[in-house]
Amino acid sequence: MDSQFKGPMGIRYGLDGLLGLIPVVGDMATTFVSIYIIYGAFTLGCTPSTIFRMAVNVAIENLIEILPAFGAFFDFIWKANNKNIALLERHMDNPQKVSFQSKLLVMLILFMMVGVVSFSAYMAYSMIAWLFSL
Repeated sequence: MDSQFKGPMGIRYGLDGLLGLIPVVGDMATTFVSIYIIYGAFTLGCTPSTIFRMAVNVAIENLIEILPAFGAFFDFIWKANNKNIALLERHMDNPQKVSFQSKLLVMLILFMMVGVVSFSAYMAYSMIAWLFSL
């Protein structure tokens, strides 16, 4: 889905990027393929942290695709399916190592989410305090 064709200067691209150019329908179709890859990893016994890491790759791709123009361009660069297949292959070669790396990434993402939520709450409090001071 991400790199089956070879373009100018050796740049690889796939149906994911091309279908992503079709608003809504293309993105939905490519997301279903990405979810199928994640499901395949689940049936092969990947750990929950590895599955989560794969889901984050797809989520990043889908969140950026929301942006007009840049989202379509990003689809050609990010290549979530290639990243997920690489994770699956590494898991099949050495499940313990991938599981450990995935757990570290999950902890980092959760830490960052706590930071973002805390910052958002602080900013909301500051705005409300500023409005009441007027």
